Amino acid sequence: MPDDCGQLNELLRELKRGNAQALDGILLLAGGRMLALARGIVRNRSDAEDVVQDSFWKIARGAKSYKDGTNGYAWIMRVVRNTAFDLLRRRRVRAEEDIEEFFHLSDERYSAEGRDGALVLEEAVSKLDWLGKRMIYYRYYLDWTVRDIAKETGMSKSAVQRAVSAAEEALKAFLDAGQSGD
Repeated sequence: MPDDCGQLNELLRELKRGNAQALDGILLLAGGRMLALARGIVRNRSDAEDVVQDSFWKIARGAKSYKDGTNGYAWIMRVVRNTAFDLLRRRRVRAEEDIEEFFHLSDERYSAEGRDGALVLEEAVSKLDWLGKRMIYYRYYLDWTVRDIAKETGMSKSAVQRAVSAAEEALKAFLDAGQSGD
């Protein structure tokens, strides 16, 4: 879960109480991830920007449905994902996520050191198999629980937990190998 999840949850609580200015903070904290998710689904930057804008309207109107104490990132990403799929359904385009799009982690907003770390992680993720990438995407990008992933994939919760653990171990091994210069 991102370090700023607590801050995002507080902004969602503020929005729920009627403070529309909380949307500015939500944009700062989650806007980049929202755009990346939308772009990975609709495959077009202009459409992705429209999805993010529509998602903000839905977040503002639906803030009362956000449950305090839950994962705000997961809630927001689910709104974006559903909005993107809605756009594709309206256009009669088959909705399919390209998870490869989500793992471009380096960003010009980061410091040089942050970008370097993101590139190392991006390379490690690229070495995972399809299932490993999917588990990392669901668990850490969308911040879904094991239960959410099981529901989405049709896998049992124990199978999901094993797959997430295997992906984490593979990432750790790739990262450790990179640290030792292998």
